[in-house]
Amino acid sequence: MCRFFTDFSIDLSSIVILVLKLFPLNDKCVLILDRTNWKWGKTPINILMLSIAYRGIGIPLFWAVLDLEGNTCTEDRTRLLRRVIERLGVDKVDVLLGDREFVGAECFNFLIEQDIPFAIRAKQNFVAEVDGGARLPLGHLRKKLGQKRVYNYPVKLWGFNLYVSVDRKKGAKEQLILVSNIRLSDPFRLYKRRWEIETLFGCLKTRGFCLEDTHITDPDKIERVLFVLTIALCWAYRVGDLKDKSKPIEIKAHGRRARSLFREGLNLIRKAVFSRWPKREFRRLLSCFIRSQPRGCVL
Repeated sequence: MCRFFTDFSIDLSSIVILVLKLFPLNDKCVLILDRTNWKWGKTPINILMLSIAYRGIGIPLFWAVLDLEGNTCTEDRTRLLRRVIERLGVDKVDVLLGDREFVGAECFNFLIEQDIPFAIRAKQNFVAEVDGGARLPLGHLRKKLGQKRVYNYPVKLWGFNLYVSVDRKKGAKEQLILVSNIRLSDPFRLYKRRWEIETLFGCLKTRGFCLEDTHITDPDKIERVLFVLTIALCWAYRVGDLKDKSKPIEIKAHGRRARSLFREGLNLIRKAVFSRWPKREFRRLLSCFIRSQPRGCVL
C-alpha cells in the first residue's frame, strides 16, 4: 500500500473514460465545481473538485489537491476546466454550476471565451450596470423591480453582458442571486443540483469512505487516494443505481429513499465480500462495468 501511494504513476484524467462508459449520461451534462477542506494537525488539506451531476450525486471527473488554506485562485479553476474541455469537449457541457467562491472577472472571461454556459451564485454587494448605465448592487435588484422573483434580468457586470436571477425564500437569511451567460428556463431549479456535489463529499467522507481520517497530507498521495476512492464510489453508486431500477428502494413517509443509491450499492458489495461464494457474487457485481451488456447488469 505504501509503495502504491508513493511510487505508482496514475493518469487521473482516465477517470473520465470510466464515468462515460459506466453511467448512461445524457448528450449534455451538468458540471459542478466546488471544494472541500479539512485539517490534519496543522496541515490544511484543500481539494478542488469538478463533478458531473447524475441522479442526486456528483460523480468526480477532475480534482486537484492544493497546498493552501482558504479560497482557490482563478488559475487553479481554469486549469481544472481546461482538462474538461480536452477530455469532454465544450459541446458536452450543458451548464457549469458553482458557489460564490467561483466568481470574478478573470473566471467569467475564461468561461465566456471558451463558450461554457454557467450559472454561478453571486454576492449581494456586487455592483452591476442596469437600465442603460445606472449602477446598482445586485442585492437591491428585486426591490427596484418590485418583484418577488427576478428571472434572467440583463445586466453588465465587470464589462460582461450577463443575466441575473434573484429569489428569496421564506426564512432564508439572504437572497439567492444567480449570474449566468445564457437565459435559463428555470435557474433556481437548476441551481438546486449544485447540492449533488455536497452529497458526493458526504459519501467520500463521513457517510462513506471516511477520507478525513487518513493521515496522509502529501497532495500527490491524496490525489492517488481519491483516484482509488472514485473508482469504488462509481462502482458502488452504479450497483445501487441498477438495483434501484430493477427493484426500487423503499420510499419512506418523508418522500426519500430508505437508503441512498450509494449506500445500497455499497451494502451489496460488502455482502459479496463476506459471501460463501465471493467469486460468483463479485462477477455479478462487476458486470456493471460491461456497458455493451446492460441486461447482464440487472441486480
